[in-house]
Amino acid sequence: MKTKKIIIFLLVIAVSYLAATYRWGDSAHSIGLIRASGGEARHPSFLGSGENDYTLIATATVIPPYRGDARVALEGEPAIEYKIYLSGPVVDLGIRRNPELRGNVIYGLKPKDRIALWVVMKPPLLDPVCRMTRMDGFLKASYAGKDYFFCSEGCAEAFGKDPEKYKNNAHIKGAYNLAFYDTKTNRPVLSVPVIFKGKGEAKDAGGHQH
Repeated sequence: MKTKKIIIFLLVIAVSYLAATYRWGDSAHSIGLIRASGGEARHPSFLGSGENDYTLIATATVIPPYRGDARVALEGEPAIEYKIYLSGPVVDLGIRRNPELRGNVIYGLKPKDRIALWVVMKPPLLDPVCRMTRMDGFLKASYAGKDYFFCSEGCAEAFGKDPEKYKNNAHIKGAYNLAFYDTKTNRPVLSVPVIFKGKGEAKDAGGHQH
């Protein structure tokens, strides 16, 4: 029985390691520290602009003496639709206590806890000329097999005159922040910079292309 538990434990570690290190074309992984005085990620997470959805895997360790509940929010403009999932053990051996995620709040964080969040993001399409967020009533045009949306006839006409100039502007670019706030004090306890860059421009701190 003891040998069986050891084998299962090793398998859990292997699966967790692979989940944390494997990278899909539309994903990024961050490692950070949750601190009462304000934690930070090891380095920004870079994502290439132009995908329909993204996944950010954020792993963090709670540094003593912090304990409490943390609200998680993806901040930046234009706003991105997102959902948060808290990863649990593949097989729960009862070795480690697991915090609970309800809505966008992680409840019951204690010193030395280790958490893994999956943030699934679905960015909005933008008017490629004025960069306004797509909304009902947008005008639509196609170019090179792709659909583009415009807030007005003026933007649609500008695009029609020089589509090559605007074709790469329909997707979000720029800096966002995955922020963790203590629910009692509303003070930040972890901040993860998330940066969307143009196709072929996304590199992490180690210089790797994604």
